[in-house]
Amino acid sequence: MKKRIVSLALAATMTVACMTPLLAGCGDETTDYEHTILFYSSQGKDLQEKTVEAINSFQAKYPGWKVEHTTHGGYDDVKDKISADLQGQGGGLQPDVAYCYPDHVAQYLQTEQVININNLINSTDKVKGVDTNPDSETYNQEIEYTVGYSKDDLADFTKSFWEEGTATNYSGYEKYHYPADAMLSLPFVKSTEVLYYNEKVLKELNLTPAKTWTEMWEQAAKIKANSKYKAATVLGYDSEANWFINMCKQNGWGYTDIDENNHFLFNKDNGPLKEWLGTLKNYYSADYGYITTQNTYGSYTSALFVSGPEEGGIVYCVGSSGGASHQKPKPNTFTAGVTSIPGSVQADGTVNSSVISQGPSLVMFNAGHGVSNADEKAKMTFLFIKELLDPVFQASFSKISGYNPCRESAYELKSYQDFLETSDEDIIAAACKAAMESRKDFFVSPAFVGSSTARTQVGNVIQYVMKGQRTPEVALNMAYKNCGGK
Repeated sequence: MKKRIVSLALAATMTVACMTPLLAGCGDETTDYEHTILFYSSQGKDLQEKTVEAINSFQAKYPGWKVEHTTHGGYDDVKDKISADLQGQGGGLQPDVAYCYPDHVAQYLQTEQVININNLINSTDKVKGVDTNPDSETYNQEIEYTVGYSKDDLADFTKSFWEEGTATNYSGYEKYHYPADAMLSLPFVKSTEVLYYNEKVLKELNLTPAKTWTEMWEQAAKIKANSKYKAATVLGYDSEANWFINMCKQNGWGYTDIDENNHFLFNKDNGPLKEWLGTLKNYYSADYGYITTQNTYGSYTSALFVSGPEEGGIVYCVGSSGGASHQKPKPNTFTAGVTSIPGSVQADGTVNSSVISQGPSLVMFNAGHGVSNADEKAKMTFLFIKELLDPVFQASFSKISGYNPCRESAYELKSYQDFLETSDEDIIAAACKAAMESRKDFFVSPAFVGSSTARTQVGNVIQYVMKGQRTPEVALNMAYKNCGGK
């Protein structure tokens, strides 16, 4: 194993950010786990380099402490690695803080090693560190930092993002000995689905971005009727699962519930849901050719969007705001616009524009490795999290990632406002702006052991029905059984 020895003199300025899994050689017998915070994520190279700034800031404030940041592929890879670690399959290693989705945390709760962050959030304890603010009178001197957040700080978090981590969003939290007011995760940055559209095509056909699904299908007929776009597909949807879940929320159809005795609702008397699935089958067929999805196409439909409809591509694409860089058109082809996804018209004529909130949160675990200072380490881990959640860092992270900050004050920073003003030229800024404007419509699904399976299964339903491999009723029945329903 490659050994890593970091002197205290260097700890304040040197970044210790390992970009490969710990078991591949990042941590070893020389690592002082009592003063090393292990952070797991699924970040790519650009985001890893940005996170170095938060790591450096933390290490400069608290000499003698370091952060080892390791990546483990995608979100599910991180989940699988943590699950193995918590079951003692990681050689005694496990993270102190990690990227997570709610359904991942639901799985971790069974180990009872997830920390209730409430005590740290509200802690008035002080920790000695170094003042790193060059404008301060005590710059470079020892000062005390408060572990927890003030009331003003807490009010600064986007409400819907914050509430995602509360225990009441998790089925069965009581049996794992967590109180109802426990905080099981904190938001980091968030994305949602947005509608990318080809401005050139819409302008040519005198259309504006579809605000409802009814408008989308009306426009699809007009676009396909134009000889220039006869071979094009109108809409690509990058996530079948999200489409299913969004439509259930927008229309009041059953998807899942937190009730342990009745988790899966999508196979109940959902006549309108089955009718919608049948409509998708028709619109996917050669007779219409309106839609495609990630699994029916075989790749992210953003590839079709950037090609343009003249090349057999698509006019509209529903994809993650965090993936905006992949929606950037080829040079000298067309301009891409970004707006909220279409909503569903209700019986009273109003439009429900609910859209699923995604993006990583942060979960803390009880200190592993047999450390003797677990309480101290938890405080220091939380102080590192505060670096990641600092509004200035949040804004700078958003600018390169396309994810939205979780702190409202980040949006008020001039540098961030200037960034959003570039939305006419910068597709990442446009996606961040569209997602920001949709925050009031964000929702999250209930989290429980098996909720991630439900996502996979309902995504499969759309694929099977669209391809004509199963009827809506059979596809829903099979999905229900595959989720453990009887």
